[in-house]
Amino acid sequence: MSQDISIWTTEALAVFAKEWRCELRTGYALNTLGLFAITTLVVMSISLGHLGIASTEPTTVLPVLLWILLLFAVSAGLPRAFVFEEESQTAIALRLSARPSSLFCGKLAYSFSVVLALEIIVTPLFLTLMHLKIETMPVLLFALVAGGYGLAAGGTLVAAIIAQARSSTTLFSVLALPVLLPLLVLAIEITRSAVAGDPAPIASRQLLLYDGSVTIAGLLLFPAVWNP
Repeated sequence: MSQDISIWTTEALAVFAKEWRCELRTGYALNTLGLFAITTLVVMSISLGHLGIASTEPTTVLPVLLWILLLFAVSAGLPRAFVFEEESQTAIALRLSARPSSLFCGKLAYSFSVVLALEIIVTPLFLTLMHLKIETMPVLLFALVAGGYGLAAGGTLVAAIIAQARSSTTLFSVLALPVLLPLLVLAIEITRSAVAGDPAPIASRQLLLYDGSVTIAGLLLFPAVWNP
């Protein structure tokens, strides 16, 4: 049993390391997510700033804009998590070298690390440019970590489903919306609570439940999706 766990962990870490080697070589995901997010953020700050909603209803509107920004940035970069394997014809080698569960977890860990890197860059800029004051910072950090994990888990599963399709980016946007919509609602509610200084215990528990449910669903569905 312990040997199987060790082999599984080694496979997952190998997939995670392979993804980051490819990313550092090409820079596709980081460049795409970063440029999209920063460009959109600059447009928001110029258009809305003190002359727009930032001075009227920041608690209501700005958390929504933050998570829409993160969602669109993730949608621009994560769909290639498995499309790259099909295009480079390395999918067969992955199927032979790693079991589906370890492959899914390795890809998920990579996606989560990319989303966290995006949040570390974008969130301070968003709060600064939009002049949004956070009353309860730990609640915001929880929303970013748990919400970012949910984006990565749901995005990884959807990316595996659309990997062999021709219009993968379009399909990702269509299929990801019903999967990620509950996450966005909960993450926005928790972010609003962080701005208002409330702990949001119910929404926090629901977000953790969502993360666990998507992870379990991914582990159960991924073998059928990855080995059609």
